[in-house]
Amino acid sequence: MENQGRTGHVFSIDVEDWYQGIEIPMDQWKGFERRVEASMEDLLDLMARYDVTATCFVLGKVAEEHPELVQHIHEAGHEIATHGYSHEKVYNLSPERFRRELRHSVGLIQELTGERVRGHRAPYFTITEKSLWALDILREEGILYDSSVHPVLNYRYGIPNADRQPSVIESEDGAQMLEVPVATYPLPDPLPDTNVPCGGGAYLRIYPYRVQRWFLRKIEERGEHISVYVHPWEVDPQHPKIDLPFRVSATHYWNLDSTLPKLERLFQDFTFRSYRDVFSSELEALSE
Repeated sequence: MENQGRTGHVFSIDVEDWYQGIEIPMDQWKGFERRVEASMEDLLDLMARYDVTATCFVLGKVAEEHPELVQHIHEAGHEIATHGYSHEKVYNLSPERFRRELRHSVGLIQELTGERVRGHRAPYFTITEKSLWALDILREEGILYDSSVHPVLNYRYGIPNADRQPSVIESEDGAQMLEVPVATYPLPDPLPDTNVPCGGGAYLRIYPYRVQRWFLRKIEERGEHISVYVHPWEVDPQHPKIDLPFRVSATHYWNLDSTLPKLERLFQDFTFRSYRDVFSSELEALSE
């Protein structure tokens, strides 16, 4: 699937609160400070300044607790997609629970926006070799595109040899869905199927901006599509710090002060739109 003819790349936000993205079980969330509304407001203001339209993958629990926020994002012109409900890794769920949570989260969003939910991103990108069954459920439930397969090697996620670029995947019964990974840069031989993650999240905070921009420019020179994402808590350096395993805390709290300035430079250097806008023709064909 070629990138020619597209107007810009994709920017997306995994709309979750700070404590929801650090592997704390949902039954322990009650006592934590809610900060997602303020941090989303910072992102919405920045996007409005640079005419960026995003896809917001909203966690079902966030939609349940902050319905006005979902409506505000929608009214600002951004696409609302689903990030599941409980932020549990997909491969830790049964197919039955995955389907149940998907339906619940989609129902919450559609009731708030009055529009069909077309897209999905799994928490922690956890559609892996162990959970490919989830793709069939997504198609069966009417999802037109997914952004959960990350073609890298990571301790929580990844299918290193997966397609780096948008592709149509088909089930045995012929149903189709678009898979759109976040950005990676392929290393040359002798390192086949070795991709450098550069699609945002912790990597945006870890890399100096000139390195981040270099990766994305090189991907553009290849004539390829780029998807970049962030979380609201990444623009909130003041969110609470709690004791976590080093492997988690090292990325969750690293360089949070840099996120907004780096995003501003990204918005100056690249054109970003939502999945809905960039892949409109593909999604229209899939919905027929």
